[in-house]
Amino acid sequence: MDDATRRSIFISSDELDEPSPKRRRSRSQDSGAHSGVGSPIDTTSQRGASTSVGTSQEERDRSVLRLAPENKAWMPPKSVMDRLSATTSDRYRTRLFDSSRIHHLDPSAKDYHTENEFFIDAFFKHRWYSGNHKRDGPSLFQAWNAYIHNLEDVGRDAWNDKLIKARDKFEKRTPTGARYKLHRLSRKKGLPCLSWGDSCPCCVNNSARAPKEAYLLTSPWWRVRVSTEMYEGIDNLKSLYDRAGKTFSGGPSAAQDVPRRTAQPDPVRRSSVGSGAPKNPRTGDSRATGRDNSSDVRSRRGGSTAAQLDSAGHRESPLMEVEEEERRSPHDHVDRCVPESFFDRVTQGLRDDLEHERNRRLQMADTASKHRAEFAFAQLENERSLTSLRDELRVARGIADRSRDEIAALQTLVDAHHREHKALCEMLERKGVLHRKKQHTDGTA
Repeated sequence: MDDATRRSIFISSDELDEPSPKRRRSRSQDSGAHSGVGSPIDTTSQRGASTSVGTSQEERDRSVLRLAPENKAWMPPKSVMDRLSATTSDRYRTRLFDSSRIHHLDPSAKDYHTENEFFIDAFFKHRWYSGNHKRDGPSLFQAWNAYIHNLEDVGRDAWNDKLIKARDKFEKRTPTGARYKLHRLSRKKGLPCLSWGDSCPCCVNNSARAPKEAYLLTSPWWRVRVSTEMYEGIDNLKSLYDRAGKTFSGGPSAAQDVPRRTAQPDPVRRSSVGSGAPKNPRTGDSRATGRDNSSDVRSRRGGSTAAQLDSAGHRESPLMEVEEEERRSPHDHVDRCVPESFFDRVTQGLRDDLEHERNRRLQMADTASKHRAEFAFAQLENERSLTSLRDELRVARGIADRSRDEIAALQTLVDAHHREHKALCEMLERKGVLHRKKQHTDGTA
């Protein structure tokens, strides 16, 4: 296989289109035949991609199609796909992209293309989540045949569960997957993209990213709509960046102008104190030291685990806080006055956490009650089964005892008949009716 053929196989159909409008108009009819391949496509992403103008925007669109198969499945060009589907291999019996063995539909059936596109989409998603970058023909043949055999063995539902587990693992262990998870959760809630760090691989236009207020919680609208799972995804993405030794961008520079002077240490300042930063807010500010304070921004639960431990250790020494407050001047104390809205936000956050924990406790109680009821029903069923088995055993033992008694009675009757027969034979021999058998010298009769 030459390089041109291989390149035509392993790039998407959108990448083969020329950026000129004339070429796009000439292929407008052909694009409708295979542009909707894959599982349900995000229509919002399609609208964002269709309004792109210029070569750079189209390059970003192609990047989205390559890196975000949730929006549009990766598919070979239609001509190449038709040519590969018609070929077979001596080693593998199933043709490439042929899923008729799974859904048992004739190619002329109504739902054939829908089912076939679903399985092809799941196939490429699993390869993307698993990090499989092999693109040669034998690898695709081998992977497709293994995929068909696995689906036949475990079933469609079990394979979907396996695909979800692979997606969760990919989103948890890779920065690309973490950014993709934030994008997916944001779009699900109807929010701008919450992905931090590098440019989001799923966003066509990165100017639609969420503002810094989404992370600093300065607006109640963000506090209500940004879920705990999103904050956990932000913390996971930051930990992946820190583990790789990369800088974690904190958003626009205007977010650094938020006042951080408070009368008592807030979660952001506690994390900086626990990490060894100076206690003086003027020296600890990023504008004075030249450090980026974007990493100090934590989740709504007060920061990471290390920051919470440091803040707990800071609260255990109240004498140091009193001495530090005594050394401060009244002017500094006035400057560090906390706005009333800050306490309102903290109180609202604690109320949300309390409500979340209460709901979680109720759910756990309901689950425990359900499990207790299931265990009681199972135990009752086992007792019923055991009782029925005992009754059957008792009946079987009674039948065996009666059979033994009948056998003993029959044996006694047989012995009595044998004795009567012997006595009758002796009487007839004595009367001469029956002749006695003569004994020969050799002992034979």
